Amino acid sequence: MKTAKQIKAKNRVRTIITCSDCGTTTFTNTGTETKTTQQALQRSCSTCSPKQLPLINQGWWLEFGLNTNPYVYGPMPRLRTGKRYRIEEARRMGWMAWTWDDEYTEERKGLAKAA
Repeated sequence: MKTAKQIKAKNRVRTIITCSDCGTTTFTNTGTETKTTQQALQRSCSTCSPKQLPLINQGWWLEFGLNTNPYVYGPMPRLRTGKRYRIEEARRMGWMAWTWDDEYTEERKGLAKAA
């Protein structure tokens, strides 16, 4: 059970809601007749009946009997979709559709034979 008391000060309205069971006070910045205050009065007091979160929200590793997160997956690679990375990958994998004609052409031929 909750009770509400409306206070008006400096052209503003505030409603103080008090739980009659535990004495906890909360407030809304609206009048007593508004939807916000009416919903707050109908809700159960969070101090009298605290929420019980399920164990699954605390970490997936607890279901396997582990005390800490084993960090199995490792760090995520960053920014693997950039233009420079894709060009470098295409060069490494031999997917390039075009080549250069410059002073290093002979060196690249030697590297291709060695690989």
